Amino acid sequence: MKKNIILITITVLLLTGFSACTTYDEGPGFTILSAKARITGTWEQTELYINDNLQSGTLKIEFSFNSDGTGTRSTTIDAITTSNDIDWQLNDDKTLIMYKNTGDSEWDETTIIRLTNKELWIEENSVIFGMMQFRYEKI
Repeated sequence: MKKNIILITITVLLLTGFSACTTYDEGPGFTILSAKARITGTWEQTELYINDNLQSGTLKIEFSFNSDGTGTRSTTIDAITTSNDIDWQLNDDKTLIMYKNTGDSEWDETTIIRLTNKELWIEENSVIFGMMQFRYEKI
């Protein structure tokens, strides 16, 4: 009986620790893969919210993150698309994606609010538009 109580106590403590320990506001609560492993890949924008309002507009930004810290960023406004080679990295606590055009010295930063193997939600505050949240699916 005493053995069962100890086993149950340990299980409850472990489950509480896993559910309370999340890096991102929108999850996941627990994952085995590192943030770098989850973010590596090609991401297609599925939704854009500006100040919490879903946009059906013309701005689309897509990323491809390679495991060596290089990648591409494609921006489409209306029917015009530009693509740039980028360098990228995560900050120390894995809450920010920092990227810059290859050869530039200044980094742009965006806050990760959800990062799973198939979903990426990032948020940034735009001087012109306000709070912008981009939602992506890995393709």
